[in-house]
Parts: sequence; C-alpha cells; structure tokens
Amino acid sequence: MSGSLQKSSEGQSGERIHVSSEWGALKECVYGSPDRWVMPMFYGDSKQRAFGDFHDFWVKNQGRDVAEVDPERFEGFRSQIQGAIDFLRNAGVRVQVAEELADEDLKFPRGENHGIVTGWMRDPFVTIGNNVIELAPRSLFHRRQRFAIRPILAETMSRGARYFAQPDSGAVESRDKPGWGYLEGGDVFVLGQQILVGHSGGCSNPEGARWLQHMLGPDYKVHVAPIDPMFPHLDCVLSTPREGVTVICREAFPQGLPEYIRDWDHIVVDKFHAKRHMACNNLVLDDHTVVVPEVEALDDVAAELKKRKFEVIRLPYNYPSDFGGSFRCAHQPLIRI
Repeated sequence: MSGSLQKSSEGQSGERIHVSSEWGALKECVYGSPDRWVMPMFYGDSKQRAFGDFHDFWVKNQGRDVAEVDPERFEGFRSQIQGAIDFLRNAGVRVQVAEELADEDLKFPRGENHGIVTGWMRDPFVTIGNNVIELAPRSLFHRRQRFAIRPILAETMSRGARYFAQPDSGAVESRDKPGWGYLEGGDVFVLGQQILVGHSGGCSNPEGARWLQHMLGPDYKVHVAPIDPMFPHLDCVLSTPREGVTVICREAFPQGLPEYIRDWDHIVVDKFHAKRHMACNNLVLDDHTVVVPEVEALDDVAAELKKRKFEVIRLPYNYPSDFGGSFRCAHQPLIRI
C-alpha cells in the first residue's frame, strides 16, 4: 500500500475538498452506517436491485427491521461494514459516517417510512473537483439519505468546496420529462475532466446528466452511458482502478463501451458475476491498490488485477453485497488526489 495511505488521519479535517478521479489516492470519504437497516418498500426501482434468494427476502420483509427479522444477517452486515470502516481508518483515510435519520425524515417524501439504507451512501451526493453536489435520486429510499449526511456536506464549504443541490424530485416515483432530472452517485464516474453518467432507465437519466453538465460548466464534459436495465447503476458494471484499466461487464453496454474508455485494458466479467457478486464494485484506494470482497467467485478478478501490478486486499463483504451494493456503493469520496 502506498505510503500516503499509511499516515495518520489526524489533522486531515482541514484539508481542501477535491476529487480528481476514480483512481486518485483516497484521503477522506463519507461511509455508510453499520447501525441500522430497514428493508425498503418494494417499489419499481427495487426490481433492479433484488436478485435470487435475496429478492424473496426483500419482498417478504419490506418495511421491517433486519435486526429483528434476521439477526444473523444483520450482524454480518454490521460487522462487515464496521470492518471496512476500521480498515480505512487504520490505513490513514479519514472516514465520516452517516448519522441516524430523524423520525420525521423517515417519512420523507410520502409520509411513510419506506426503508433505511444508510449502509450504502454512494447515491445521495457526488464530489467532482471541488464541487460537492447533493443529487436528486430517482429511488425513493435514497431521497432522504442526504439528511443523514447534511452536516458533513455543509461543513465542506469551509474547506474550499462549492456546495450545490440538484432540484428535488418530490414524491412522485418517476417523471421523465424536462425539469425532472435524476442522478444517483452509483452512476457517476469522475475520469479527470470526463464524467460518465450511467443510464439503465431506472435510476439516473439524460435530463439529470444535462443538469450536471450545466452545473459543472465547460471545464467538464458529461457523457451518458446506456447500460442493461438488469443493473441499476454504472458502478455495477464498471470500475476504473487506474487510468487505462477497467473491470467491466462488457455485455452490459448495449450500445458499446463509452468512447473515452473503449481502448483501455479491460478485465472482463460476465453478467452473473457482476450482478450476483458485484464483481465490478470494488474499493480503489489509489492507482495501484484495490480492495476486493473476500469471496471465491471474485478470485479471478483479484488475480487479473495482480497481473497488472495492483496490490489486492481482500475483506469480507458478502452481507452488504447481497443487497446489491458492495464497497464502492458504501462510500463517496471527499478527497481523492
């Protein structure tokens, strides 16, 4: 692991906010909370996320606290998320963790509690350069996640960040027309000045990408990347651990790979491993260090990364991954340089 990741996280809180790329050295992030997990209500967007046996568990237990209905599953979820947080902090990364949502916020935006999923904090905001941007998710259970991290995001203004919020999506589940742009952090990739926005039809949309281009201005170029509707987000089918290298589910791009990455060196995974084992959704610490879940199904991905001179660290993460979100889904960087 690089020496930059070995130094203590003390004193980092005053460092200026900036994310240069997906492979920049991770210095600070917001990470999901291990303390609570209430299954979301099974709305239309849920069908993209549920898979296999977990689909049945979700439908049966929607709206219920996982700690009560399946204590073993919850303890696995809690311990693996806390383990990842502890690992990052020991590596010198400053980790800020989502707070509990207030009871009133749990009923936003429809007056009903439709789930607590603050274990996965990629989607409610994104950091691009020194821009910290609250997003407008299409998924109802993501729309109030911002309230669990609003104090963290507001504090970035004193650290050089330009803090923005995308227009809110309201209480309607989905409106695809001008003025109703959706963006979820799992769809947004920062590749230097080039920004990819995934579009599966169920999460982010071209109108959201249009708003993001308008907000960022001419210094950045935003590209929409259509992906197979069986995947909710772009980071379910792509990771970019170094400029010029991907882990990618090639068959999940019906219109071909995005032009900017088309000629890169691709570690190709199939749809099953991308969906069931989140094979692309790894944690990039810097451009030569990657954390991959410790499951046999991802041994080939780890081996291919090692062939390309990456240090590969394996941590258990099967319980969070069963829900459809692994290491990348769990965190959103504030500093990557």
